[in-house]
Amino acid sequence: MEKSFYTVYSQRLAGYLMQHGFPLIKLVEGGNGKNNFLFVNTKILQDYIDKWKIQKLNN
Repeated sequence: MEKSFYTVYSQRLAGYLMQHGFPLIKLVEGGNGKNNFLFVNTKILQDYIDKWKIQKLNN
């Protein structure tokens, strides 16, 4: 089975995901000098990203 990956462009979101146990698969330098963070794309990962977005909107 081939894994799909989810690219995170926000260092804060990547940190949040790593704090919640999602392993960083690869760190890729973006063309704009910023880093892109690759995670295995799962339903649980998407749930945590949605949670993070909601928390961000409420702050």
